[in-house]
Amino acid sequence: MNLAELNLNVRIYTPSKYKFIAVKGKDSIDLLDRLTTNDLKSLKSMEHAYSLLVSPKGRMIEMLSVLNLEGQIILGCSADSLNKVLEWIDFYTFGEEVEIILDQKDYQSKIMIMGENSISFINFIFGIDMSLSEGKSMFIALNKQHYGRIKLLIVNKNYFDFGHYEIYASREDVDYVLKLFKQNRHNFKFVDYLNDDKFNNYRIVNNLAGYPTEINENYNPLEAGLKKYINFSKGCYVGQEVIARLDTYSKVKNRLVLIKSDTEVDSELINKDKHIGNITSYTSPDFYNGDYKLAYIRKSFIKDIESDFNFINNTGSEIKVYI
Repeated sequence: MNLAELNLNVRIYTPSKYKFIAVKGKDSIDLLDRLTTNDLKSLKSMEHAYSLLVSPKGRMIEMLSVLNLEGQIILGCSADSLNKVLEWIDFYTFGEEVEIILDQKDYQSKIMIMGENSISFINFIFGIDMSLSEGKSMFIALNKQHYGRIKLLIVNKNYFDFGHYEIYASREDVDYVLKLFKQNRHNFKFVDYLNDDKFNNYRIVNNLAGYPTEINENYNPLEAGLKKYINFSKGCYVGQEVIARLDTYSKVKNRLVLIKSDTEVDSELINKDKHIGNITSYTSPDFYNGDYKLAYIRKSFIKDIESDFNFINNTGSEIKVYI
């Protein structure tokens, strides 16, 4: 296969603020299942799932990446939320047999590979013929010059409907893999290496909630569009009763949406002297002049609208809402 012949659409991103920890012990899955919204008890070895930590009021603490891996759980979250996550786990641990390892060496960093041709890109670079279904993971061996063989972990993830692959490794091995990608630059085209700002732009225009701008204790998972990471038939977890009531009785007040305005707007959105929402994230000025934003908007304002619409903010700015 000659990758240069493909109309390649691949984006590569290594988050600068991400943290992996290992959770070991016979009660590790039971504990995490009791603390988070998704069904983790059914998570088999080498399987991945996203699950939310929520407060007793049903508000979001953090979205966790959970990988069941050979007798340990590899837990991923924002580096900025790590202390809060650890405190939350410690507060709600009641005698379970678990051990949390903060300085594990195998998985310290990750590479996200996004885009419709991601699998072709991975297969070409590593000389494999890989096909992974969503939520599955696998190890691959790579010959590292002067250092022998190293082991990388590849995970097929799906956040919202944003399918992508991630490579877990030590920081040193992640740097080596990134160097390997760039050494093979002449073999392919249409590959974009994202920094934090570029990824933030990409996240926003794809309406992906992020920590701490959209995932925080001001909002619940249903408002953020994260219902797919809530299992309504599992056993009790912190915040379950509130979230179940919000869903059953349609009490969700806000909806996370993508908006666009080509003029400067205040973070508080007001229409006809009424508060209708708040902007949470902004694209960078060099990305379509920063016109795109994410905002939580009152569902009572959106009502039953099923298509994009415009409204005038209190400053006179015209704002387009993407439904």
